[in-house]
Amino acid sequence: MNPPAGVLLLNPAVPRGGYRAAMFDFDGTLSLLREGWSRLMAELGRDLIRERHLTAPPDAELLPELEREVLLLSGRPSIFQMRRLVEDIAQRGGDAPDPEDLLVEFHRRLFAAVGHRKELVRQGQPWTPRGTHELLRNLKRRGVALYLASGTVITHVREEADLLMVDHFFRDRFYAPAPDSTDFRKADVVARILREQGITGRQLLGFGDGHSETVEVKRVGGTVVGIASEEPPRTGLHALKQTMLTELGADLIVADYATQADLVAWLFEET
Repeated sequence: MNPPAGVLLLNPAVPRGGYRAAMFDFDGTLSLLREGWSRLMAELGRDLIRERHLTAPPDAELLPELEREVLLLSGRPSIFQMRRLVEDIAQRGGDAPDPEDLLVEFHRRLFAAVGHRKELVRQGQPWTPRGTHELLRNLKRRGVALYLASGTVITHVREEADLLMVDHFFRDRFYAPAPDSTDFRKADVVARILREQGITGRQLLGFGDGHSETVEVKRVGGTVVGIASEEPPRTGLHALKQTMLTELGADLIVADYATQADLVAWLFEET
């Protein structure tokens, strides 16, 4: 049977029913406070290239190229993306900066945007994908164990999850790197979920917009709902994320959870 409206089905053989746990990414999946982070990283790389007068295509080609590179490292601590930008500079023949210095500058740019958005949340504006809270409530009512796994530093994840009022859905099932940590892996979170819940990968749902959660959930035989969210106030599918998630093997792709009731009913083979 066809999936509900607004759901792009990539894998017609996706298993349905029997899900007992779900792992959610945070940024771009539950929170839009940091939406646009990959473009900020790409712009940082672009600025470094231009400052060094290195050979590169026009911005219309360069920015998507750089953004794709950092998106492929999403779900890992941000220092990994900074190292990738440094590698790019070196490959173009430039004097490569210190990745730690780049991370400081990236955080300066990112936190300026995030700080403004937090104020908007406090004023009552939503900065989660449409239907987020309804989806979490729906899954929880069905007895699905909810886990949150993010490459963002744990202190920021907890603060922002509280601000967005999604923290209580996960209780103590928050997994993210400590400050200055580089050894966080979503593969370890997936293994923990299977062990704690006593389930197989077939019974695991993954929700995310990045590389690591998609690859790791698929690796154990789980089902991935890819989230190709746009930065507010835009809506619809983010083209670059859609392409990347398709290539990574996501089973379905949505722009948000506006039709979550129909999506969940379909996943649980009720329609």
